[in-house]
Amino acid sequence: MPTDNRSTSADSQRTRIMQALVTGPKTSYDLRRIGCYQCPTRVLELRRMGHDIRTQRVSIWDANGYRHCGVALYSLEVA
Repeated sequence: MPTDNRSTSADSQRTRIMQALVTGPKTSYDLRRIGCYQCPTRVLELRRMGHDIRTQRVSIWDANGYRHCGVALYSLEVA
C-alpha cells in the first residue's frame, strides 16, 4: 500500500511502523525519527489489527549524552 512518507495520518504512521519493525526492533525514539509521534496509540491499533508487537522497557542514551530510562522498545513477532 503506497503512503506519503511525510504524512502524519494514522494510516501512514502505522505503515511506517510496520515497515520499520520488519527490519528489527525499534525504540519509540527511532519511530519518532521517521515521523511517528503517537507510537503507543499506533502500536495499540496495529495489535488490534492482529499484529503481534511486543514492548520491552529499556534505557538508552541520546545523541546529546542524556540517559532516558523506560523507553519503549517495540519488536514484531513473526510466526
